[in-house]
Amino acid sequence: MIEFYCWRSGNNRKIFMMLEEAGLDYTRHIVNLEKQEQKRPEFLAINPNGKVPAIVDQDGLGGKPFRVIESGAILIYLAEKSGTLRPHDPRQWFDVVQWLMWQMGGPGPMFTEAHYFHSQKNTPDDMAYPAERYDKEAHRLLRVAEKRLGESEYLAADFYSIADIAFWPHCASVERFGASLDAYPNIERWFALVGKRPAVKRAVAIIDKVRIETAA
Repeated sequence: MIEFYCWRSGNNRKIFMMLEEAGLDYTRHIVNLEKQEQKRPEFLAINPNGKVPAIVDQDGLGGKPFRVIESGAILIYLAEKSGTLRPHDPRQWFDVVQWLMWQMGGPGPMFTEAHYFHSQKNTPDDMAYPAERYDKEAHRLLRVAEKRLGESEYLAADFYSIADIAFWPHCASVERFGASLDAYPNIERWFALVGKRPAVKRAVAIIDKVRIETAA
């Protein structure tokens, strides 16, 4: 059984997608960030960094409970555990890992920062430069993905992988920093393709339920 400590953000959606794809049994535990529950000692014992997502696999390595933090590491762990969305050819596997790391170091943090500055209605003059910088970088990363998805059906290769799971949730909300997938037809094609997967539909429905549960 996987104990999944989660919230309603995109990083958590990745793990819901992977758990549903892998067909692993899991229990979700909502960590309410609005109530600062991620800073409580009981959660910090699971993730000293005070962030979600995090998992505890009760049947982990060596048959003992094993915790994993950081969404990219969790995706790799679940792929290894289940043998799902993890190619066994070493070259193909490292193609997947490379694009997973691209997401972790690029669109993940950069889209978040671009959204932050975009949401500030009255940006002080001394913040104009970082606002422009993050906006340009977010759009540059979209162009990288657009080119890549013009060469390959999926992000890492011509098959669906954890690299796609990592990137997909971030593309669901690019309008938060003023972008639109209409301007990126290859990403738009891929986004629709991934979104049709039954496991992805289930994950989206679960996240919607979490949003309702935490709306109060």
